[in-house]
Amino acid sequence: MRNSLFSFKLLLFLLLSVLPTCSIAAETSLDFSVFNSKGFEGKGALEFGSPEDLVLTSSGQIIVADYRNNRLQVLSSDGEFIGFVPNIAKIDESKFDAAALEARKKNLEELTALFKKPTGLALNPQGLLYVTLYESDKIAIVDPRNGALTGTLCKSGKGQGELYGPMDIDVSFDGRIAVAEFRNRRVQILNDEGKCLKELIYQEENKKGVLSAVAPRGVHWTPDGKLVVSYPLFHQVICWDPIEGNVIWRYGGVKGNDKGMLNNPSFITSALGNNLLIADSLNHRIVEITGDGKYYDHHGRRGSRPGALLSPRGMALNREEVLVISDQGNNRIHFFQPGQTTLMLREVKQMALKDDWDSAAPRIEQILYLQPNNTDAHELMVNALYYFGNRSFNARDYDKAEEFYRRILRYRPEDPTIPKKLDAIFWAANQSLIASIIFGIIATIAGLILIWVLKILVSRFIFTQSQE
Repeated sequence: MRNSLFSFKLLLFLLLSVLPTCSIAAETSLDFSVFNSKGFEGKGALEFGSPEDLVLTSSGQIIVADYRNNRLQVLSSDGEFIGFVPNIAKIDESKFDAAALEARKKNLEELTALFKKPTGLALNPQGLLYVTLYESDKIAIVDPRNGALTGTLCKSGKGQGELYGPMDIDVSFDGRIAVAEFRNRRVQILNDEGKCLKELIYQEENKKGVLSAVAPRGVHWTPDGKLVVSYPLFHQVICWDPIEGNVIWRYGGVKGNDKGMLNNPSFITSALGNNLLIADSLNHRIVEITGDGKYYDHHGRRGSRPGALLSPRGMALNREEVLVISDQGNNRIHFFQPGQTTLMLREVKQMALKDDWDSAAPRIEQILYLQPNNTDAHELMVNALYYFGNRSFNARDYDKAEEFYRRILRYRPEDPTIPKKLDAIFWAANQSLIASIIFGIIATIAGLILIWVLKILVSRFIFTQSQE
């Protein structure tokens, strides 16, 4: 009997262990509800003249292509001014010997003469900054740590390895350089010496029904080595296989502001997961699409208030899921930041990965107080209640376990696992009574059998006596 009870308890434990609970989502959609901006129109520090692209360095600094001011501005992660490139401030000659001072002045003169309409920015794997110069038809290579020019690539022209109207630029993880040439109507893929490895030319029918090359604007390497290119005049974004030169998918192609439509798209960057963000410039918003070119969401609206944009251009998403945007029409840098609920959800999910539900549960309740219909918080609460219910069951606190399991039905009314959990509690809580009943039944059956055997024996004994 003791072995039967042990087997019964073991079966219950295994049943509770293998019954499914809900999973924690690895990532959530971008959520922006706090907005800050830095900058105005002008020529001073934190003043911009049609800012174009921007990048984030590994240390979190923001570098902005200040297009009409023919310079870059370097900002801190929260948008405070750090410096200019080229730095035309007076050099402190006491810090350099004669040779170093002469070299620095020469470098500055060369950089200043070169910097005409900086447009696209990209960091290579070694941290060097590549800058496309729309008017100079060159790529400048700058060390962002000191603002020094370390080299240039290409010259003006229409041949391979030459540039004419370069706009955006991006560098892949293996060092390939993609450049969108607006005037040459092509994308060139270069090596680190500026040699052309591949030309990508996209053609569409013009008004006369003749195929003609379409001018590209933005380029972006995806983590899996594909190249995404925007074509503003055809309101379209295209994903290329850069090796074979084949089109993988298209997004847009129709001018408008509905889902699936674009109006003069420009720069592109990565979002969470495999999603992409597109600066939908003349719709004054940021469009988010999936990695295979399907509409996902959009962010921002037209205007100058917080959260509103005018002709957005370059952008980058930092580790804290803050989207930094070059808000060209407003001549400022705009920060789209997650709200309190999103930040708390992020913190709770980290706790959940560690099974620290005791710390997570109060925060989940706070999120549900602020947003009662938050689906992520509902799923997290279900996970927490399963955890507490299983823990209470294993501690034989069956009343508490039942309370936790029944609470799950508030957040997931049709959960098919809960009836099984409650049945397991019933059997575990009443095992002594059930054992007694089973023992009583067995004893009764045994007694009846004994009586039947005795009855037979007595009958035979009487029959035998009567024969004698």
